[in-house]
Amino acid sequence: MLKKLKQTTLSTLKTSGVFRLAENSGWRHRRLLILAYHGISLDDEHQWDPSLYMNPATFRRRMELLRDSKCNVLPLGEAIRSLYAQNLPERSVALTFDDGNYDFYEKAQPILREFGFPVTVYLTTFYSHYQKPVFDVVCSYLLWKGRDAKLDLSDISRIVHGKSYHLLRFPTDSY
Repeated sequence: MLKKLKQTTLSTLKTSGVFRLAENSGWRHRRLLILAYHGISLDDEHQWDPSLYMNPATFRRRMELLRDSKCNVLPLGEAIRSLYAQNLPERSVALTFDDGNYDFYEKAQPILREFGFPVTVYLTTFYSHYQKPVFDVVCSYLLWKGRDAKLDLSDISRIVHGKSYHLLRFPTDSY
């Protein structure tokens, strides 16, 4: 319900021209917009958790919007220094990515390179050395992927010492 309200409100603001007013206002010209992303889908991750992953086509459209809006996309460090020095260029934007996973290299980096946009990528030192998936995230994704699968355990049985044991049942042979 809250998501629908948010989408309706944003759509109404866009249609009414409020976004254009804000975009061209003196208020926006003196501000730094930092866009923080987590991941770009390699497959269908954006359908599983859109708060973590974005469709590559959507990410491309957002970069086109930055270009078409004549935003100054700056490296984060330079943007922060300019902000504190009070000489920030108009429509300043900095882009960041969490975790620096393979999806960044495969999907985001080529788009950013195409537009010539700098980006700050944060790497987790633990996973730089460990190089395994994040367990709870992978489990959640795998359960989501198998959400329509059915698991039939009725035929599973084991033979132990010549006796047939069925799941949650006693041996079929008597002692």
